[in-house]
Amino acid sequence: MKGSQWDSQVAEFGIACEACHSEGHEHIERNRDPIRRFKIHLTTKSDPTVTNPKRLTAPDSGLDCGQCHSVWAFNNMADKIDFNRHGASFRPGASDLKQRFVVQPNTQDHSEQKDFIRRTEPDFFSNRFWGDGMIRVTGREFNGVQASPCFRGGEFSCISCHEMHLETPRSVSLKTWARNGQLKPKMDTDQACLQCHQTMTAKITEHTHHASDSPGSRCYNCHMPRTTFGLLHAMRSHQVSSPSVNESVAYGRPNACNLCHLNQTLAWTAHNLHAWYNQSVPQLSSDDQTIAAAVQWIVKGDAGQRALIAWGMGWEPAQKVAGRDWLYPYLIYSMSDPYAAVRFDAWKSLQTLPGFSDFPFNYTSDDRALSETATRAIKKWFRTVRDVNSFFAPETGLDSSGRFRQDIFQRLRTERDDKPIVLAE
Repeated sequence: MKGSQWDSQVAEFGIACEACHSEGHEHIERNRDPIRRFKIHLTTKSDPTVTNPKRLTAPDSGLDCGQCHSVWAFNNMADKIDFNRHGASFRPGASDLKQRFVVQPNTQDHSEQKDFIRRTEPDFFSNRFWGDGMIRVTGREFNGVQASPCFRGGEFSCISCHEMHLETPRSVSLKTWARNGQLKPKMDTDQACLQCHQTMTAKITEHTHHASDSPGSRCYNCHMPRTTFGLLHAMRSHQVSSPSVNESVAYGRPNACNLCHLNQTLAWTAHNLHAWYNQSVPQLSSDDQTIAAAVQWIVKGDAGQRALIAWGMGWEPAQKVAGRDWLYPYLIYSMSDPYAAVRFDAWKSLQTLPGFSDFPFNYTSDDRALSETATRAIKKWFRTVRDVNSFFAPETGLDSSGRFRQDIFQRLRTERDDKPIVLAE
């Protein structure tokens, strides 16, 4: 305030119109003319005074989302200062982020800036990406989209599957649409991929080697598995890829096959991928040949791997394929994990199993309370819920009664990767 005058400015908080449609001053001024408005409405229904992501090229449209939904860094210190003082100079419709760039660890661009990040913040990349450069945290989906083979064709973008405004409100409730990733109609089905890969429509089972109505024949489950984590939830990778055992051996990322076939070994997966797609079989350890991959990840994996599997053990398609009885001990054990996120997901997955839907648990309790709850849970399962006729396969690491085989469990436990994990979602 100066004297009797107010010097006021208005700013929009959060995601408002101009975040996606660019500045609206010219749009407002020119559309004060009702004749112009009706002319646009009755003819093209498009207005060049405002940015519409649908009219942009796919890469530019994707960047409209990627300005927020990506891992980005500043080009230099001057751009950082300018950004902090005046905000982003990027406007929807532009072909680059101006003061910033999308960080892809293994590409050749911005090598000087990425080397600087590695020197000054050694954990920057491991807190956000798998070892091969695939994004592992949620909220940064554009990194995955940009790295996908589909993106290189120039026609694939976020709005290939998503819509920011519910255009067919009667087809689905607003609440369901919002909870389902703001997907367009049928984009939660194979149609999301078949809209481009039309020739695959008639040969789904030939391609997948699974029954047509099974989860193994759903494009998403194999090519966009849940290998990113955030908001206490495993979410689908947005980097379209094909499953391989090598991604698990070399980078620790759970592959799509073993995220569904939780009870199978990496050797089992390698054998099938070789038989079906002629993938080479990597050198595998004795454990990889005899112990289910999911068992190894949830017991000796790092906290990020453990969280993904704790969530994945509650995924109904995986439970139907791999069986439920053997999951109880591992989920109950994981309710005492050092990381609260793992404990929470283990508890929520346990609640999907018979007999535990209303089991109470405070995942932020102290160690003593966590141990007491785990003891109570295992007694409940063993005495009242466990099916005495259940068969526990050797690959699960359980004996015939459903108890941990201590020679296996204790060894895996001592091998647990306890390095600190901070997933920067």
